[in-house]
Amino acid sequence: MTRLLSDFRIRLGACVLAMAAAGGLGVVTNAKTPVTQPEGAGEPTRTIVNRTALSCPTPGAGNKTQSFVNAVSPYLPKDTPTAEGTEEPLSIAPLPTSADPVGSVLVRGKIAATVATAKPQPLSIQGTGPLAAGTTGTSTSTATEGVNRGMASVQCQLPGSDFWFVGASGATGRRDVLVLTNLDTINAEVNVKVYSTGGVLDLPSARGIVVPARGTTELYLSLVAPKMRDLALHVESTGGRVAPSLRNNATNGSTPAGVDWLNTSAPPAKTVMVPGLAPGAGVRILTIANPGDLQATATLTVNGPNGPFKPAELSSVQIPAGSVKAVRLDTVLRGDPSAITISSDQPVTASVRNLDKSGTDFSSVGSVDPLSGPAYLVVPAHAQPVQLQVTAPGKTASVRYELRDAAGKGIETRSLDVLNGATSVVTFKAQTRPTYLMVEQTRGSVIAAATLMPPAKPDEDDVPFVAAWPLTTSLVFRAQLGAQPDLSAALK
Repeated sequence: MTRLLSDFRIRLGACVLAMAAAGGLGVVTNAKTPVTQPEGAGEPTRTIVNRTALSCPTPGAGNKTQSFVNAVSPYLPKDTPTAEGTEEPLSIAPLPTSADPVGSVLVRGKIAATVATAKPQPLSIQGTGPLAAGTTGTSTSTATEGVNRGMASVQCQLPGSDFWFVGASGATGRRDVLVLTNLDTINAEVNVKVYSTGGVLDLPSARGIVVPARGTTELYLSLVAPKMRDLALHVESTGGRVAPSLRNNATNGSTPAGVDWLNTSAPPAKTVMVPGLAPGAGVRILTIANPGDLQATATLTVNGPNGPFKPAELSSVQIPAGSVKAVRLDTVLRGDPSAITISSDQPVTASVRNLDKSGTDFSSVGSVDPLSGPAYLVVPAHAQPVQLQVTAPGKTASVRYELRDAAGKGIETRSLDVLNGATSVVTFKAQTRPTYLMVEQTRGSVIAAATLMPPAKPDEDDVPFVAAWPLTTSLVFRAQLGAQPDLSAALK
């Protein structure tokens, strides 16, 4: 027996079998029975999610600022596996472990809402059990005056270890703050790599940032990268998990020019797509980041309502190695709802900034991956129509969407074909209460976002509310990639 155990191949096989057995004990498991998908749709990997933790940021203090969170555990497609047990409520609470909840997700399908408050405190949505699967939330702030004038609305963030933000700035007229939130009970450590128009910045103060357990740490870009325009940030955790958010207050001289959160961007790739370029007048700025060591040459395709086209004046865009480049798009978009496809010979990532025609509020939407399963979004109450923009960047594709009210009752359900390379728009009328949206790709490849813009002819004293919410596949339907075991370590 001793001789057998001393044989390297026998020991290696034993370790592999032990690791395979241990792999079946994870909290996320594959469904036992297959689920049929619509013809032509990619098959999402359905997993059992039995816990959730989402970070919901809030802007800093400001005059007449009201902040609130809307959250929902949405209705899931038939036969979607969920955790066993009773539906224990999910809490919406401030970060300190001693804090009392300010709201709860009680049952599937009904939207939970916190009371609007002037106190700028970040919240978390946390809990275990069947309600965790698919849970999503949106953090929203509105103000009629002061530094937070306008609307800032962003989906609550799932903690992780690797994030990209494109379109930040440390220049005059911008007050960008990277807010790092730690929902766990141990400290986390983060490195932030900053790319500028002139290349990678050497910023010692952006490395080794400690984020306390159940707390936040802020990094002011105007201090670490003063007067630097058009920045991209790569946030990497070297220990623990974080949920980063990038807040941007803008000013024109001493006049507030809006506030919002910069949505995260998909990791760099040779083909990236940005949905949700809002319709109407105003400025649209595309920012592209090239984190690699070689210059990138990119071509842009506008995916408009009438199909794709390549702007002649933007037929080729060069982005130097390790740098960022911004491009104005409003003259070529002509007010049409659109998406942008960027094809590059080097991996890049991107975002678009939508400014209303008055220049007093804006939104940001980052590049996204195509939908591979249902996506869910809680839309806060809105006085103007919200538009769902769905783009088929390649061949003709199809989606199905559902809009439900705060009680879970269906408002609108429809299937929609999107022509190859085009962007289709669905308009949802104003709502005095929050709603939630489900968008599911049923054929081909699609990207999607929801946008909110002010009226074309606002009253003189109207405060413009601008927002953009990119849609991403719910965690329940994402492929779960397990870590590969280190066999050599097991044999030491």
